[in-house]
Amino acid sequence: MSKPGVLIWGGKSQAHILHEMILELELGIPRIVFDFSLDSPEFSSDAIFVNELESLKSLIDGVDQFVVGIGGCHGLARNETGNTLEKKLLPLNVISKNSFIDSSVRIGMGLQVMPGVIVHKFVTLGKNVILNTGSTIDHDCKIGDGVHIMGSAAIAGNVTIEDFATIGTNSTILPNLKIGTGAYVGAGAVVTRDVEPNSVYTGVPARKIRENVLEINRKILEEFNSHV
Repeated sequence: MSKPGVLIWGGKSQAHILHEMILELELGIPRIVFDFSLDSPEFSSDAIFVNELESLKSLIDGVDQFVVGIGGCHGLARNETGNTLEKKLLPLNVISKNSFIDSSVRIGMGLQVMPGVIVHKFVTLGKNVILNTGSTIDHDCKIGDGVHIMGSAAIAGNVTIEDFATIGTNSTILPNLKIGTGAYVGAGAVVTRDVEPNSVYTGVPARKIRENVLEINRKILEEFNSHV
């Protein structure tokens, strides 16, 4: 049986990681790399690179599944892109064999899990979540859509992280707290109280330093819906 063809949306570092993991995990064959912001991808691939929707339209029948290679603090863009592509293709979960996710965990589609991740019992993971290298999530946490938990971040038990929030590298979230929608917790921060939505918190203990503005180019998604 032939392996499914995969569309990778994005041509930068997160897309490169996903490209290699798809091959290593034998999840499918990358057939198309699409990035409207680039003249060429930032990595080598046997997949066809396209940066125009007309070209994507002519090729999309050759793929069955997709991944969204939008990393960093762009959880809103990653989630809305995933929701748009779901109307045409099947979302693919990319989960490292060198991670541990307890059997009791509820997993949303479009999950990306890097090596060394540990997710303990009774956690709920939303759609289009990234769990980066060595991050840990303790019991009974609720992780919203489009959340990115960066490398070596530690999430204690019974924490709620709402949609599109980003938890920075090597940060710590203490138990029973809520991280608001669209919030950004800076690298190395120790969060000892609830974090307001759409806010940036840094330091030990973490304090609010400014508002956080989520960025997204909805025009390309609207055009995809209309033309592909």
